[in-house]
Amino acid sequence: MSGSVGELTQLPLLKGVSPTTLQSVIETAKRRYLPKRGVMLSSEDLSQRLFVLLEGQIKVLRPSVGGDESLQQRLGEGDVFCLVSMVSGAHCGSYGESMEACTLLSWPHRVFIELMEKDRSLHVNVLNLLAQQVEVERHKRCLSQCSNVGAKVAGYLLYLDETRCCRSESIDVRPITLSAQELGMARETMSRTFSAFERSGIVQCCRGLVKIHDHERLQMIADGMECECGCGAEQRKALSS
Repeated sequence: MSGSVGELTQLPLLKGVSPTTLQSVIETAKRRYLPKRGVMLSSEDLSQRLFVLLEGQIKVLRPSVGGDESLQQRLGEGDVFCLVSMVSGAHCGSYGESMEACTLLSWPHRVFIELMEKDRSLHVNVLNLLAQQVEVERHKRCLSQCSNVGAKVAGYLLYLDETRCCRSESIDVRPITLSAQELGMARETMSRTFSAFERSGIVQCCRGLVKIHDHERLQMIADGMECECGCGAEQRKALSS
């Protein structure tokens, strides 16, 4: 995404806004380029500005009490972040790190709030995006608290499958290390679970790209009615014979 006017109007943040508002959004935006992996966005940046990621990937991290990092968000092209800080005015305790070269647009909170006050469509778009982010976080929290690893990974795949834009493409869980962190598990645990799913014929995995072959069985694993090794399926066959 280059950030052209036509592309910006396709962003959920800017859909339906007036031409005057769109022009103001473009004029007040600051473009920033992060040239390589590992470039940081400070917590001060995230507390004071609203961002749209035009190209690349960014992970948002939060330091824990023990000095470790916990993954808060993984962002890709078109994603909007720091909405909560803008609306609440609270300081953001997280910081960003580029996973590859990135291009962003950003606005000071005060400037974007003024634009929202002048255009109801922009205001509604922000509220809708906030609601979506709350739902995403609720779903991730439910998955992370599930004690059954197979159910956790199955639910994660089904959620990604449901929310992805292009249904014909494989589900991209790369890098697997970050996908595992989102669920509160080790990379090796997630990889073993994918392998078990693949042996059971439920999915096909290739270097972090996953195709679901059996949605019904994956849903049963997510619901705790079958384990990843197919035990539930064997029991059902025995009962029906």
